[in-house]
Parts: sequence; C-alpha cells; structure tokens
Amino acid sequence: MRIRRSDLFQDLDLVQREMERLFSDMWGRHPTNLLLAQDTWRPPTDVFETATDLVVKMELAGMREQDIDIVLDDKMLSVSGFRPENRPLARISYFQMGVNYGHFCLQIFLPWPVDEAAATANYQDGFLEIHLPRRSGENEEAGRRVEIPVQDD
Repeated sequence: MRIRRSDLFQDLDLVQREMERLFSDMWGRHPTNLLLAQDTWRPPTDVFETATDLVVKMELAGMREQDIDIVLDDKMLSVSGFRPENRPLARISYFQMGVNYGHFCLQIFLPWPVDEAAATANYQDGFLEIHLPRRSGENEEAGRRVEIPVQDD
C-alpha cells in the first residue's frame, strides 16, 4: 500500500487535535494559557473566483449566525466565531474524534481589492458563503513602487 502525501498530513492533523483534547481533559476544559496561545480549530474553507466575485465558503455546522463575526479590511478577510461543545457532562470514551469545538479565527488575504460595500454573506445548512465583488476600475496588478534613496559616500 502506498501512502499519499495528503493522507499523511491529514493523519498528522488528526493526531495533533486528539493530543490537544487529551491535554485539555487532563488540565480542565480550557486551560487559560492554551486558550490564549492559539485558536482551537480551523474550519474547512474553499476560496474560489467567479466571473465577478471572490467567494469564500466555510463549513461551520452547529453554529448560529450571531456566533460568527466577519471583518473585511482592505485586502484581508477575517472570520471568527465560537462553536459550543454539546458533550454530556458524564465521562465518555471516544473511539474517533473529528468534530472541533471552541473558538476559531481564520484570516484570508485577498488577491485583489474588493468592493466592501457590496460584500454579502449567507449562512445556510451549516455553510457560510461570502461573496466579495471585485472593486470596479481597479487593476489587480496596480501598485506603488517604493524607491530606496541612494546615499553617495
């Protein structure tokens, strides 16, 4: 059997998440230093281009619209939120773990300037879909050249 590279990295990600949960169970629900050190999970996300928009589609099953925060700032989109745990209070034994809970924050650098006023978002059936129309009249190759002053000795 040949192991594909993508399978290896997916397995390593699952092992890392399981280890994080084990440590969380050992030291309490959410130790303060771990909660502040990093976001607890990263939702599966697709980013693609249509004829007019950049579309960001995220799987956020089990969340409510009011628990999701979307911030669009110049050439970066930030999506953050919280998915609450619904585990029973009694001690349980897992056979497989794959659903992530808690806080998340995902930042996506946009390939071109977008029309912030025309941006829309829709959350339905566990999927968040954000449409970011390209800013009209903007050239995606445009930029400002910064000169470095040369000092003569």
